Amino acid sequence: MTKEQEKLVTSTMGYVVTLARQYKSDILSTDDLVSEGSIGLMKAAEKYDPSRGKPFVTFAAGYIRRSIETAIEKVTVDVETRSTDESIPIGSRNNYTLLNVLEDHDAPKADLIAEQTTLSDDLLRGFGVLNGREQQVVKRYFGVDGERQTMAEIAAILGLKRERVRQIRNQALRKLRKEARKDS
Repeated sequence: MTKEQEKLVTSTMGYVVTLARQYKSDILSTDDLVSEGSIGLMKAAEKYDPSRGKPFVTFAAGYIRRSIETAIEKVTVDVETRSTDESIPIGSRNNYTLLNVLEDHDAPKADLIAEQTTLSDDLLRGFGVLNGREQQVVKRYFGVDGERQTMAEIAAILGLKRERVRQIRNQALRKLRKEARKDS
């Protein structure tokens, strides 16, 4: 491969990655698809004739796609594989995907639930250093035993002013941080 061809291949690798990401395969990873696309890119570089006036990226696109599709066909027999950009016309506002159809927007997100559970468990372990009022404020504020509440809601329930709830919360958090530093 000549230096000019190497330069063409190097400068067009980003495009290979972009094309490879448009193909979905359960068997081949994106890295494998990029590798196959690179093989097609090198073939295109060898056959490219700049005197014809066609930009290299345009010329190479067919070789890259063909190489990726051939690799997928070799691995998956009798399974139709399509580029994800073929199904949606350019300029289309159609954003229907399987995720959009199946996603329940009212259901809590799994990572949010896990994060809240971990936070709740950590808080409960540290509650031994807090008095009863501090425990109530922190539990309600962070939603440990139920839904999170605002300082105004907590103040109304406990018969305190919102500012006093804020002070109790901050004092409790200082105690919890101090306790956490001891444990670490």
